[in-house]
Amino acid sequence: MMSGPARRAATLAALVVLLASTVFAQGKTDVVTLVNGDRITCEVSKLERGRLELKTDDIGTIYVEWDNVVGVVSTRLVEVTTADGRAFLGSLQKTADRSIAVVGGGDTVQLTMQEVTLISQIGRSFVSKLDGSIDVGYSYTKSSDVSQLNINSETEYRGPRFIGRLTFSLTQTGTGDEDGSDDRGALEASYVKYVGLRWFVTTLGRMESNESLGLELRSQGAGALGLRLVNSNRAQMAVGGGVAVNKEQGVDVESTANVEALAIYRASYYTYDRPKTNLDLTAQYFASISDFGRHRLQLDAGARREFLKDVFLSLSVYDTFDSRPPNPDAATNDVGIVLSIGWSY
Repeated sequence: MMSGPARRAATLAALVVLLASTVFAQGKTDVVTLVNGDRITCEVSKLERGRLELKTDDIGTIYVEWDNVVGVVSTRLVEVTTADGRAFLGSLQKTADRSIAVVGGGDTVQLTMQEVTLISQIGRSFVSKLDGSIDVGYSYTKSSDVSQLNINSETEYRGPRFIGRLTFSLTQTGTGDEDGSDDRGALEASYVKYVGLRWFVTTLGRMESNESLGLELRSQGAGALGLRLVNSNRAQMAVGGGVAVNKEQGVDVESTANVEALAIYRASYYTYDRPKTNLDLTAQYFASISDFGRHRLQLDAGARREFLKDVFLSLSVYDTFDSRPPNPDAATNDVGIVLSIGWSY
């Protein structure tokens, strides 16, 4: 006879095994129906930016444009977000063509395909929820002995009603002279929490340097409230405002602390007809409160075009402006154009 603790341990182990077997037994049992009548048995991974990601046993991971889907059935728990910011949790059941039915908590909500902009599978592993890209460019001119290395990366984690994002950029320029380098780099981590239908709050931390503007290191923290103006399967647009604080170490000058008003603008447009194309624009404007009259602007624009599966060419433009850089002898503006090749994951 088992003792009480032993019986409880055995019962717990049996429940764990049963739960695990139930999860793994789900397999790829979801069904997606296309406009041409084809039915794909798969695991519905996610819908984002107008693409439905499907995992299959026979042909691996495939992507289907949302416009080509007429029905989705999934027994898995998912979060469905609409263009006006509503969110629903449940499974996806069969309903009329060009619609989905979200069943959860005893309620059924029917949505048209056009209303739905995001589907996220709940309970997926941390790694499987990561999306991102990295691109690298390099150029060298022998006559001037000038070389330039460019690296940009972005990793995003999406959960129920929030997004975490980590970005990194580096531009390293060198000449034949030992002191001929002109480098810039930035590392930024941000968190966006969606509140209500269209509002969001965001916090971010950023470290950056820019030798052209006489900046050795700027450590910055910021918080802002924003509004989503557009949220569709073809475009996104958001604006926001808040406050930022930073500490700056300039080249050959004393470090300073600053408080700034912050305005944010972000827009994206994307198509998935071959070749897939992304257009992105981000602007951050800082008006100093502690150093009245000082203005800073960080503008980043990019165009990305896929030429092989998950491999793309990227053209990026950046403009960094500071009306009063930490070192008064430094330039006030740094502009660059970068052509690179990259991979998305």
